[in-house]
Amino acid sequence: MRRPPASVSVDVAVSLAVAVAVLGPLLVGGGFWLVGDMVFVPRQPWKDAWLGLDESLPRAVPMDALVSLASQVLPGALVQRVLLLGGFLAGGVGVARLVARSTAARATGHRWYARAAATTLFCWNPWVLERLLIGQWAILLGYLLLPWVALGALRLRQDPRDAGPAAVALAAAAVCSPSSGAMAFAVLAVLALGRDRRTWLTVAVIGTVANLVWAVPALTADAVRVSTDGVFAAFAARAESGAGVVASTLSLGGIWKTSIVPGERTSSVVVLLACLLSLAALAGLRHAGPDRRRWLGLGLGALLVALVPATGWGADLLESLASGVPGLALLRDSHRFLAPFGLVLAIGAAHTVTHLRGLVRPRRGAWWSAVVLLVAAPVLLLPSLALGGGIPRSSYPQAWGDVAELVGDDDVTVVLPWTGSYRGYAWNDRRAVLDPAPRFLPGTVIVDDSVLLEDTVVPPEDPRVLAVAEALEAADPAAALRAEGVRWVLVEQGMVEVEVPPGTVRYDADGLTLVDLAGGGTVADGPTAVRPEAPQVRRILVGFGHGLAILLLLAGVVAILRTGSNGRHTT
Repeated sequence: MRRPPASVSVDVAVSLAVAVAVLGPLLVGGGFWLVGDMVFVPRQPWKDAWLGLDESLPRAVPMDALVSLASQVLPGALVQRVLLLGGFLAGGVGVARLVARSTAARATGHRWYARAAATTLFCWNPWVLERLLIGQWAILLGYLLLPWVALGALRLRQDPRDAGPAAVALAAAAVCSPSSGAMAFAVLAVLALGRDRRTWLTVAVIGTVANLVWAVPALTADAVRVSTDGVFAAFAARAESGAGVVASTLSLGGIWKTSIVPGERTSSVVVLLACLLSLAALAGLRHAGPDRRRWLGLGLGALLVALVPATGWGADLLESLASGVPGLALLRDSHRFLAPFGLVLAIGAAHTVTHLRGLVRPRRGAWWSAVVLLVAAPVLLLPSLALGGGIPRSSYPQAWGDVAELVGDDDVTVVLPWTGSYRGYAWNDRRAVLDPAPRFLPGTVIVDDSVLLEDTVVPPEDPRVLAVAEALEAADPAAALRAEGVRWVLVEQGMVEVEVPPGTVRYDADGLTLVDLAGGGTVADGPTAVRPEAPQVRRILVGFGHGLAILLLLAGVVAILRTGSNGRHTT
């Protein structure tokens, strides 16, 4: 068995060092990181909803299906660690390989420190930290897969028959989240398309089929109502400091949720220094060979998409367009689409470091200081990312497991308080986290999916939520809930006072109260507004979409193996 080249070993070592520096507290202890949208449970039961067969938008389809399957074999805490550690390793090694493969690299010879500069800038930047602190781990994984999408795109442009790597990378990115699939498609198109018509057809087929896993459930969820009123302005990029919103986004920051912005990013000096790093990286694209215009176009395009909603006219324009095409509201968090800009800056940083190294001559050794500074600058400008930004580990109280044992696979549970889908539990340091009940409990679990922001409320999208809200407002809420097929009401204590529908208390401990409504009357067992029956046509279409995506992935793997066995595999 051949040993990996020394360059690969160095890239793995650098990527592992970055990953451990970020994830260290999670890797060495028990419990979970539970923050924002990052919700893992000890064992996530299987549900059709994980494939997009319920009445909600497919925001975590089919990633939830993969997590559910994995947690049947491994503890959920281990699944979380494997996904996050694997993502950082894939991102670091992938961007290093991308740098090594570039046309200019074969002429100038990117050394290990140039590849390390790309790895640190790609994996250690404000975008990564802010997505981690907001809990959007799946979108972060999609970002970390972008180098592999780019590698596949370059190989596809070189040989239209070599589509295997692009197919596998794009399919993996689309599994992470809809926005990840869309960004990967954009990266593939910008870097792969040329004059060859076969490449255009291949890119169209790969990009479309890979994204069917979420596109088909989204297009067939016709009962969903997506609000467009003010959402683009509410989720637009923000200025983190006095340097302004352009400086924040140029330096890969500017997330809309200002409460999670790290302290150093509120300093104009730090943000402007980070902008200098970005400009130095962009300057390095001059040495990126024939692809420099593609890289620059990709980066500026991502920057523009992130900035447009931050302007008053841009938000108004998008809102008016979304009123006719409500699906555009899925793009409301435009800051996430800044991700390809991080990839572009990483490539540029490697070329800048290589250029500076070329200036080192006798009596000009000071240039080495500039090389070292560029490699270390991302870490120096963002020390908060070390140790995961201070996210503490948490463990679920035993009550959660006890309640899950009482609820059946065919039961419907409503979770109170009915005040948005984010919770602040005492056992989780009151940190806002997406309610774990839908992932922890079997059966159908309904939570108010309204999003409560500082100055506005984004109304619910799921039509089942509206039906439950009406039942809770009825003169006899217990009877109204039973008529909708709801058996259980789970009350999460310690946040706000709630009015609990009358029923039999089956469990009350550690902050959870489980009320059984079945004792007061018959629970409807047929299709209702809360428990609708998915149309057979929709189930067939969704299954067909998933099947095509799986075939694409398998075909890509077979193509890669066949290419390797023929001795034509290139790095």
